[in-house]
Amino acid sequence: MANKHGHEPDDGQSESKAYETRDVKLRPLVVFIAGLAVVGVVVYLVVFLMLRLFGGQAAREDARVAPTSVSRPAPGPGEERLPPEPRIQANAAADMDALRRQEDTRLTTYGWVDRQAGIVRIPIDVAMTQILEEGLPVRQPDGAPAAEGTMPVPRTPQGEARKVPQ
Repeated sequence: MANKHGHEPDDGQSESKAYETRDVKLRPLVVFIAGLAVVGVVVYLVVFLMLRLFGGQAAREDARVAPTSVSRPAPGPGEERLPPEPRIQANAAADMDALRRQEDTRLTTYGWVDRQAGIVRIPIDVAMTQILEEGLPVRQPDGAPAAEGTMPVPRTPQGEARKVPQ
C-alpha cells in the first residue's frame, strides 16, 4: 500500500521513527573524499613549483642588480658594517642630541620670530602661565564685540606667536 508521498514504506518499519532507517551510501562519500585529496595534492604541487620558480628568478635578479653586496665579506668580530657611500648621517646619535638641544633652546628662551613684524616667541612655561591667567581667545562672529571676560582673537597665521607692540 502506498503512503501519501507515493512511496512504499519500509518492510516492518514504523513511519513514526525520528531517524534514518537506511545506511548512508558509501560510494559517493568515498569518491568525494578521494577527489578532495587529489585536488589538495595538485594544489600543493602547483604552489611548490611556483615558489621554486619565483625563488630562482628572484635570486638571479638580486645577483644581477647588486653584485657588490653579494661579494662583500662578512664583518669580523668587533668590526662595524657601514652602509655604502654616500653616508648622509655620519653620527646619528650626535645629530639627535644636537636637534634636541636646539628644540629645548627654542622652547625655553625668548626670541624673535619676525623682528620687522614684531612677532616674538616666548618660553613654553610662560605661555602656559599666560593662558591660565588670561584664558584662551574666543572667536566672535564678524562685527560682534568680544564677550566680557574674553579677549578677541588676534589675526595671525596659525601656529605663530602674538604681535608685540614696539
